[in-house]
Amino acid sequence: MRTLSPFCAALLLVPAMALADTRVDERHNVAAGGRIELSNVAGKVTVRGWDRNDVQLTGTLSDGLQLRQEKSANRVRWEIEYPRRGNNGGATLTLNVPRSVELLLSTVSADQDISGVDVRRLQADTVSGNLAAAGRSGDSVLNTVSGNVTARLQTPRLDVNTVSGRIEAGGGVSGEIGAQTVSGRVGVDAGRIQRLVVETVSGGIDLSATALAPGGRINVESVSASVSLRLPRTVSAQLSVNSFSGSINSDAGKVERPRYGPGSSLDARLGSGDGDIRVQSHSGSVQVRLDR
Repeated sequence: MRTLSPFCAALLLVPAMALADTRVDERHNVAAGGRIELSNVAGKVTVRGWDRNDVQLTGTLSDGLQLRQEKSANRVRWEIEYPRRGNNGGATLTLNVPRSVELLLSTVSADQDISGVDVRRLQADTVSGNLAAAGRSGDSVLNTVSGNVTARLQTPRLDVNTVSGRIEAGGGVSGEIGAQTVSGRVGVDAGRIQRLVVETVSGGIDLSATALAPGGRINVESVSASVSLRLPRTVSAQLSVNSFSGSINSDAGKVERPRYGPGSSLDARLGSGDGDIRVQSHSGSVQVRLDR
């Protein structure tokens, strides 16, 4: 058997060396209230909060990818550029962010793992990647198409949108909450609610809240999804439930059915009736439970 000369062996190693990942290690000071933006296509983005006045981006880029950046005192923008002919790799990135900034993340198939943040505003968008967010945010917007969303945020305003992805929200979320999906399941375990709006076509809905603020509103609409709503027995609101062909089961009020034709409805006064709770379902079942 013939053996390769050292020179030939070195030539065989050239393609492998050319495909080596590129290291990323960038840091920049950001003024309080400034904006941090990160855009990537594939791979993974990990975000962590820290008690510093600067933002740091570290990680690796697969062969052919480049980091584009724009920096100023109030804004840092990083974008991973991909070659026009495509690339089978991606970028694995870690972003450390200071407090009180506005954070905007955008990916296509890359997962986003966000935790330990304390930001003024958070907006995270992805297409098929999963999105997990935990920490504190003054205003939170989370969007996916087919990826799942898990929100464990202490935030007074949360808006979550998916098409087929699952939505799970809890961990201190309260105030104003919106959740919209087509076929994904929606689960919300909230604190004190000022406004809760949930819309879905076929995904099941499981909602609970520890309290409804005076004058608070809950509005749930579904086509074929089952709806489960759990509230404290001390809640004060006007409760209205309507279903065309699905069943209604409630701890309060009496279900009314027309003498002829389909449909059922329920109207009840809970406590002094300060708030407004409306649930509408075409063919899905509706269950309202009042916990002691």
